[in-house]
Amino acid sequence: MNASSDLPSAKSSEETKAQLCLLLNVAATPGLGSLVARRWVVGSIQILLAIVGFVLIMMWFYNFFIAIFNDVSMDDSTHRLWQTGLVLFGTAWAWGLMTALTKLRAVRSAGEPEK
Repeated sequence: MNASSDLPSAKSSEETKAQLCLLLNVAATPGLGSLVARRWVVGSIQILLAIVGFVLIMMWFYNFFIAIFNDVSMDDSTHRLWQTGLVLFGTAWAWGLMTALTKLRAVRSAGEPEK
């Protein structure tokens, strides 16, 4: 058995990296996989959108629990926090998904033999 047959090929290594990017963007933090794929600007914007969206949702939760604790109602501007946060985070997540799928498709099509 030859030692070089035990090593993964460059194609499978790139495909594994693209799959990792997909997993990170979808399951961990939107934009993190894009940064791993060396898409610096896109990944940075995705992470920024995800963080701002998350912070807005957490601000709404804080206001929600304070309102419950003090037995007061919340105003409409407070309800807009979670809606805006959800839109921002959802946009970052969907954009991260599309970025990772594009990278995965590019890696897979580069490995196909020409017809």
